[in-house]
Amino acid sequence: ATTPENWAADPENSLWARGPSFTLPAEMLRDNALHASGLLVPKVGGPSVRPYQPPGLWSDKGSAKYSASKGEGLYRRSLYTYWKRTSPPPSMVILDSAKRDVCVVKRERTSSPLQACVMMNDPQFVEASRMLAQRLIQQHQDNTQAIIVDMFRLLTSRHPTDKEIAVLNKLVKEQANYFQEDPQRAEMFLKNGDAPRDAKIPAVRLAAIGMLANTLMNFDECVMRR
Repeated sequence: ATTPENWAADPENSLWARGPSFTLPAEMLRDNALHASGLLVPKVGGPSVRPYQPPGLWSDKGSAKYSASKGEGLYRRSLYTYWKRTSPPPSMVILDSAKRDVCVVKRERTSSPLQACVMMNDPQFVEASRMLAQRLIQQHQDNTQAIIVDMFRLLTSRHPTDKEIAVLNKLVKEQANYFQEDPQRAEMFLKNGDAPRDAKIPAVRLAAIGMLANTLMNFDECVMRR
């Protein structure tokens, strides 16, 4: 799909103004979330690292148990993730990364509820959501609309429409009410990941804005290549 203006200006598509749409590769989805949150470590080179993985990985007899890295090792680019061919990172495989136990010419591209489950619940993505929220609250304080606009721009590369701002404002209020009813829910949400939390920001507000970030990170325009 393209506009008549783009078609007239570039009928041969030599400027790549149009092309197929598909979900970003697993590595790009993870790295994009870390970059937007400010957690991504840009260091080049060095040994492989071990980001968060589900409990019980590598627990077979004769195999060392999986132990996640600490510090910057959790936030290196996906290129540096340690890969065990007989037990690859589950979240990456669910997001269509090749398993590497056999050679593949082209990766499969799928769309499944399990992928959405990973994006919304994996500690790496939830932590990135709360840290993006923390960064924007520190920057804009109580100006929720500025937070929404800035967050939307960071994650989609465009400014939100008035209708989108209204919907996202409603989401923030609903989440704030949800966490206000039971502050323990907010504390549970904010415990995801090792990144330090700003204790000066009220837990309910940080969790509500964090859920806004988590929602936008799963928005079609954030996870699709167009």
